[in-house]
Amino acid sequence: MTFIELGPDGPGSDDEPLARGTRRPVPDWLARLRKSRYLALLVGLIGGLLAGDAAGTPAVLASAGLVYADRGHCPITVDCAVVGRPRQDFWDSYNRLFEGTTPVGGNLWYASDTGTVYYQELDVTTKGSDITITLKQQRISGPPVSFGATVDRPPRRTRALVTARRGPWLLTAALFSPGGARLPITAAMQWVESAPLPG
Repeated sequence: MTFIELGPDGPGSDDEPLARGTRRPVPDWLARLRKSRYLALLVGLIGGLLAGDAAGTPAVLASAGLVYADRGHCPITVDCAVVGRPRQDFWDSYNRLFEGTTPVGGNLWYASDTGTVYYQELDVTTKGSDITITLKQQRISGPPVSFGATVDRPPRRTRALVTARRGPWLLTAALFSPGGARLPITAAMQWVESAPLPG
């Protein structure tokens, strides 16, 4: 880098203006090489997915454990059926702990050939919609490391997320109160720790 000292009157008539940037332009051959690298990466990824699909298992993504697709809550290799309400034992555990609430929706995702459950959800609200609650059970892959109820609550205190990991299951209770009503955090903690799990 070169510095030019100017006089008190500013630049003279023979002073050259400095270039705006010190970066050199990228040669065309280097720009083409970068593009070809991205293209090669994309071709390799697509080829790996196609090869895995032909073998019946996604080769590139198989190391991630259960591989989920955008089509729902089941692994990509599992043909799932969907029911518009959770199982009865899930329903009973909700009824026992969350008094004064009304169900407004829910679903169950399970393997149609084996009956294995992968996901359950129940959405409920209190009278006047002061509080909305979403209860979820989701089968996840990886080491079955369990942990007790944890509560994540932002400073505004209008919402809370209660979670627990029990074996291959992640249980969550998402609580929200637009008007700042008292959230049933104790009931949510009891639910994530004691709700019955599908086999």
